[in-house]
Amino acid sequence: MLFSKAKWNNGKEIGAYVPTSASLSYEKMESSLQSAEDLFLTPLLGSTMMEAIEGIYDTESEDRLDEEQKLLTLAQRAEANMAFFYDFDALQLRITDQGFQRQGSEDWQQAYKYQEDRLREGFKTKGFNAIDALLDYLDENVATFTEYEDAPAYADRAKAIVKNTAETQQWVNIGHSALVFRRFAAEFPAVEETVLRNCMGTTFYEQLRKWLNGDEDYPEADYALSLFTLRQVCARLVIIATAVRLLKKTGTLTDRGLYFENVSAAAGENNTLKAATDNQIGDRLAVFEDDLRAAEAKLRAVIKDFYPDFYDGKQGHVIRENDDHAAFFAM
Repeated sequence: MLFSKAKWNNGKEIGAYVPTSASLSYEKMESSLQSAEDLFLTPLLGSTMMEAIEGIYDTESEDRLDEEQKLLTLAQRAEANMAFFYDFDALQLRITDQGFQRQGSEDWQQAYKYQEDRLREGFKTKGFNAIDALLDYLDENVATFTEYEDAPAYADRAKAIVKNTAETQQWVNIGHSALVFRRFAAEFPAVEETVLRNCMGTTFYEQLRKWLNGDEDYPEADYALSLFTLRQVCARLVIIATAVRLLKKTGTLTDRGLYFENVSAAAGENNTLKAATDNQIGDRLAVFEDDLRAAEAKLRAVIKDFYPDFYDGKQGHVIRENDDHAAFFAM
């Protein structure tokens, strides 16, 4: 595990990532930290990569490389926040033979519900964002941490058209939220199989999949455009089309919905969030649909200019040059 009784130091070890009291014991947090590691980190990183991070943790801090210390910091931040999020309610109780008990105190009172809600939401957001940052760092440093090559997350991201939160943020403002990215990611397969396939044409779409999956090497010498750039052009379309799909499908965009912020005095804070109205959602949808048309046009232009062998004029629209000629289309 990435925390230990030997290094707990009256809560200072976890206090680097979550502000806690010195009275928070390792025994209280041990099972929650282990659950967070087992449920959220190991399924993404795999056992080999987790063992490597644990090896870094067991190494004395002065003997760690800067890259190793950065990796450990990201992993510990993710584990700490996810532990508090996952076991938020249980950590406030004591479970005994007499049942579930809440500690009382003359000096400290139970937090208000809105405070608990904000804390829980904060742990979730910080935890998933930390996981996202951890994966991004490993993607960038896979040559240093070769164990990551066997991680499930590495294989998934290597083959993906849209790889991470940062790419999504480029085209749709999701507040740099890993949670919102995960909501988008659930829709990506459907969007790729419909909107992207329709725009590219089935032949080119399936060829792109072979290149990304590693089934065929990308022939760099044959094309003036890199596979990286082609993927980014496709990603732009997929991201914007997903935003359109979510708004049409559910009327929401983020993990909590499409919200607008107002200033008011409520629940001990100044800012409150109100759900967007139908008109506001419609206005936002119209903007995304304009962006989607531009993304489709960009991809078709890239195919025509750089991949003429795959350009058949059938990518979602009929494209023909019939200047000064009459034409009709039989349906």
